[in-house]
Amino acid sequence: MTRSSSLPRTEERRFRSATEPALESASAFDRFARFYDLDTENVEDDIPLWTALARRTGGPVLELACGTGRVLLPLARAGLAVVGVDVSAAMLAVARAKVQAASVQSRVELIQADVLELALDRRFPLVIIALDSFGHFVDDDAPRRALERVRQHLLPDGILALDLTNPVPGAFGDTTGLIFHDYTRPGPDPGWSTTKLRSQRQDFVSQCITVQCIYDELGPEGQIRRTILPFILRYFHPREIELLLQLTGFEIEGLYGSYELDPLTNESERLVVVARARPEEAQ
Repeated sequence: MTRSSSLPRTEERRFRSATEPALESASAFDRFARFYDLDTENVEDDIPLWTALARRTGGPVLELACGTGRVLLPLARAGLAVVGVDVSAAMLAVARAKVQAASVQSRVELIQADVLELALDRRFPLVIIALDSFGHFVDDDAPRRALERVRQHLLPDGILALDLTNPVPGAFGDTTGLIFHDYTRPGPDPGWSTTKLRSQRQDFVSQCITVQCIYDELGPEGQIRRTILPFILRYFHPREIELLLQLTGFEIEGLYGSYELDPLTNESERLVVVARARPEEAQ
């Protein structure tokens, strides 16, 4: 997901993707899949971090909320085995096409599943949740439940890595509800261009950002298509995420302020969390 994105709230408590707050099925995620690659077109500065962690642990890597394969594809190209999980069939269809085009099918497995109910009957040395996707768990107990599922899929002494926004003042930009122009880019259909507009509001009590994305597609003959996709991002403070991890069977290896693992400070834009599975007998 983009740095200011998360997934919508659902009564079924399903793992969310940047879509509509009142999500009742995966169809809203599927609608967002059309624009996800446009949103993340230039987002790649985190890839060296994931590659280094994957090489350190040896693979295979379990990526949760893998979306259209932004992270798993470069990992596979680097020779690493990756299992990608996402709730959206449309997101995974895009990822599958990319994997096939890159001829790395032998190193990638894609699974459509609800992370909160994940049961792969396998354990991994590394689980990653990239680019604020952990904020897609909006319901009160969803972050804890997600971490419990992760813990059950980690090898003893396995590593979980999360990439979050460090919620310092101004971290989310303007949150007054004003509409801003994010980009105008070619695609996703040949001959068409897409303009994305976005507005945000912050709720300090619930620690959520409500985002509304407006995608206006302009066709070669002047046709216009508008798609409106609201979603909710939940954010976490450093001490809060530390406590959540400790309560769900993890030991903190480090909290960092950048993809280069610089120290976390009041000026850090990112909150990169690296945690190790605590031995089960110690829990």
